[in-house]
Amino acid sequence: MDSDRQHSIHGLLDGSQRGTGAALLLGILRCAEPFYAGAMRLRNWMYDRGCFSAHRVQAPVISVGNITAGGTGKTPVVCWLADRLRREGMHPAILLRGYKRKNGSGDEEDLLRESLSAGAPVIVHAQPDRVAGALQVLREHPEVNAIILDDGFQHRRLRRDFELVLIDATSPFGHGHVHPRGLLREPLEGLNRADAIVLTRCDLVPDSTREEIEQKLREMSPAAAIYRARHELAGMRSEAISAAAAPDLPIELLESTPFFAFAGIANPEALHRQLWQFGESYRAHHWFADHHAYVDDDLRRMQEAARSAGAAMLVVTEKDWRKLRRLACFREGPLPIRRLALSIQFGPPGEDGLVELIQTRIEKNRPEP
Repeated sequence: MDSDRQHSIHGLLDGSQRGTGAALLLGILRCAEPFYAGAMRLRNWMYDRGCFSAHRVQAPVISVGNITAGGTGKTPVVCWLADRLRREGMHPAILLRGYKRKNGSGDEEDLLRESLSAGAPVIVHAQPDRVAGALQVLREHPEVNAIILDDGFQHRRLRRDFELVLIDATSPFGHGHVHPRGLLREPLEGLNRADAIVLTRCDLVPDSTREEIEQKLREMSPAAAIYRARHELAGMRSEAISAAAAPDLPIELLESTPFFAFAGIANPEALHRQLWQFGESYRAHHWFADHHAYVDDDLRRMQEAARSAGAAMLVVTEKDWRKLRRLACFREGPLPIRRLALSIQFGPPGEDGLVELIQTRIEKNRPEP
């Protein structure tokens, strides 16, 4: 899917796209929505009643997931949680579904592994069958005593001890509709399964909007603890710096250096809002579709667009940079490519309460030896 088509679909779903054709297509999607929503409700009901069994493994499972399709900033949260559990003396492993390349591991798997390479090892394993993946991890790494299930909210075959759900404050409820009419992966009442909810990108919405979102979350999931977080631009990394190392370039460099941004991510609008704070230095941008597979011509076009906009630097996300560096023309362009370093920062009451809640819950649910 190209960026124009992706933008068009979002415009259709949020109602900003007008016209007879849009109204007709929206009507068709609205007719299909009850069937998908009904199937998800039935599936959840059968899991809740024990008609479908969930497999328990001999380690606590912490799910980190979403209720909407699209980016909620999950990767930085998964990375933060693995590092925090490691610093608490645990031996966590991260279990991914896996978007794999033909020859080797996927970009997200590589990014997590490299980001967590400093310190005690964190196992990162990608396998479409999560139950088989968890069993393999525990068989090959018996020291693992916590499994972080990446993107696991709808994957109920593997029993979890803690359900952490991320809600993006800039786009919280998938236009209020389930697939295919909206971006919800399941009806909102599914949030009642959450043990805790992290409202991400809180700094990008007004306080009144955040309070409205939190009120709705309390109605949908009264037992869940709600935490606030923001994705902070902690700096930039040049080519030679590992994702595990501290950024070698200050983020303030964007205030004095004209730059051009591009990315292929699910929610580029959130990144755009963050970069907008740098004023006139932010010359232009180009957003590709999510999970875009870059080719040489893409990078050459971005170099030319940046030069035409008067930029002196290209700025990308860590995920995009990992794809770009494999291109044959990666080092040919005249402008340097810098990647943004994102860190998750919790607002009051802070991250300690969430970590303590997770530890208490997994200790309570720990299976008998």
